[in-house]
Amino acid sequence: MLKRTPKRHQILYQLVIILVIIAVVPLLISAYTLIRINQKVLENDLLLLHTQLATDTANQVSSFMTRIFEELEIIAKTQLLDVPLKIGERERLLLFFLDQYPSILRFSLMDTSGKEVESAYRADRISSALPEDASMKEALFRESLHGKRAVSSTFITASPKTPALLVYQPIKNDTGQTVGVLSALITLEDINDLISRIRIRRQGHAYLVNSQGKLIAHPNRFRVLQEEDMKDVEIVKNYLLLGRTGGTIPFRDKNEREMLGAYATIKNMGWGVVIQEAREDAYLSLFEMKRQTIIWGLVAAIVAASVGIGFARGLSNPIKKFAQGALSIAEGDFSGRIEVRARNEIGKLAETFNYMIQQLEIYDDNMRDMFLSTVRSLAAAIDAKDPYTRGHSERVTQYSLAIAEEMKLGPREKEKINIAALLHDVGKIGIDTQILRKPNKLSDEEYALVKQHPVLGANIVAPIKQLREIVPLMRHHHEFYDGTGFPDQINGDQIPLGARILCVADTFDAMTSDRPYQRSMEVDYVLERIKAWSGARFDPKVVTAFISCFKSGRIPRKNG
Repeated sequence: MLKRTPKRHQILYQLVIILVIIAVVPLLISAYTLIRINQKVLENDLLLLHTQLATDTANQVSSFMTRIFEELEIIAKTQLLDVPLKIGERERLLLFFLDQYPSILRFSLMDTSGKEVESAYRADRISSALPEDASMKEALFRESLHGKRAVSSTFITASPKTPALLVYQPIKNDTGQTVGVLSALITLEDINDLISRIRIRRQGHAYLVNSQGKLIAHPNRFRVLQEEDMKDVEIVKNYLLLGRTGGTIPFRDKNEREMLGAYATIKNMGWGVVIQEAREDAYLSLFEMKRQTIIWGLVAAIVAASVGIGFARGLSNPIKKFAQGALSIAEGDFSGRIEVRARNEIGKLAETFNYMIQQLEIYDDNMRDMFLSTVRSLAAAIDAKDPYTRGHSERVTQYSLAIAEEMKLGPREKEKINIAALLHDVGKIGIDTQILRKPNKLSDEEYALVKQHPVLGANIVAPIKQLREIVPLMRHHHEFYDGTGFPDQINGDQIPLGARILCVADTFDAMTSDRPYQRSMEVDYVLERIKAWSGARFDPKVVTAFISCFKSGRIPRKNG
């Protein structure tokens, strides 16, 4: 009996399956890995962006209100009722202050019995009438008679409609006794303009709610004038419940759209700033990346299957070469190419496979560029926290890479130095802005807090798996060669080479830049100081490379 012969074309089906796997699996692995990397970076970026924007906006609103209160205190000191003034002088004085402070719409000067002594208002912007809630005004007046400033809830004025609030400022004599009350009607239009200017990507925006959850500032002015109640929105509910600043959280708006946002409280006002954007906008790049991955995966599968048709025998060696090439791709090496000397379909398959590798290499390069762009955006956000150091991270990166090039470091080391230089001051996110911007010498306690920023930065970056190699460079960029630096007082070769390079570059930029506590120093003087610190603060080899870069122009003069 004859043995059953195997089916014809069986090897064809095997080859098709193998080629599909070789073409698609590396693409999916690479795409999945890059998507995960980009998602983690994007999530960190969103967290920082939303929280920082909410906090910064809250600080601006708080500063605006503090400035108004300070102005009212100054005005109240000029309105002592026991000081005799000529007829009309008190009114002219109030009108003068109205001209000086556009956010104040109306003044009313009252004695301790509540009788109005004098008043002044902007006739072109509002009627003379105050809100009709007599009980509210009476409560504010009584509270101010006890020597405390009284602030009303926000409301909408009648003519014309505008968000506003009342402030009752006690007038005290030299002995501290309350002798009258100065009331002021404050418009919140400037705050509304500030909130309306905030935009995030396509549809993201900010709004402001009071302690009852009602809108008092929003890009849609109609919603403000309607005093729209936002208590049912989850993120507003969290703010009202917790009463403190919160990080980025997912929630649904009134239209049941999925959103991402953060909120921050306004100091001493009971108001809350909310930053929000649609989740689909925030993750648009990831959605598009996944869609393109599926499309190109299908294209690669179709191409690989098509190329495999017609081949049956004598393909073991080419298949091995393809398998080896696919393995290299899976390991992240896109530099290799398949060499098959054939003018038939096998040769064409080799060309197609090489083209795919090239596209993956371009794709990988694009993802790296996207990653570095995200890091640069984060560095810019850090520098923006202190206007005196704007551009500092980019300059330190430029100087550090020039030194690394002069020292002939490899591409991998230069890449780590590039990212570490951009992020070396990320820990300053955790330092109080008032300390960073303090115009004179820091106290010992403040300086101790500032010295924590390398540790804070390293802790922020440490959870990101793809950035773990740069953590030591960030942590030790203030360590000195002789062991007198911080935070760990390590010395010599115990300090990573990249951190030693960052230390010199950071010092040069700091000394040649204007800071709140010092003017920039002459470049020649700074060069002499860096030379003098060689072997003490700095690695002599790094100093030599730095001087060489400066002389050749790769590190430019900043002044002089």
